[in-house]
Amino acid sequence: MSYKIAVIGDPETVIGFSLAGVSHTHVYRDKNKALGQLEEFLNNREIGLILITHRVVESLGPEFHQVVGKKGLIPLVLKIPDKTGYSPEKDELSDLVRRSVGIEIPVKTEGE
Repeated sequence: MSYKIAVIGDPETVIGFSLAGVSHTHVYRDKNKALGQLEEFLNNREIGLILITHRVVESLGPEFHQVVGKKGLIPLVLKIPDKTGYSPEKDELSDLVRRSVGIEIPVKTEGE
């Protein structure tokens, strides 16, 4: 089965993905509308991946985790940086790998 991609984010991020062919999009302007759209994307069997910017996730607060916590394995929800980038306090990807695999995988940064 072929799955589609959905995007929730700022206008520039959504426009960029739309130009790349993503048809399921939502520009974040209101918390309640974004949560409703996220639930709609989660319940759409055509969608296999939901990309949502970190800043939108922060704006949605704990409600984001409540909504996503109810979903199954598909669609995968992936937080991405927006046009301004994103520097999380902790590396969420490394944390996810460590929890999934059970080991720490060292990542070299530029200049090391």
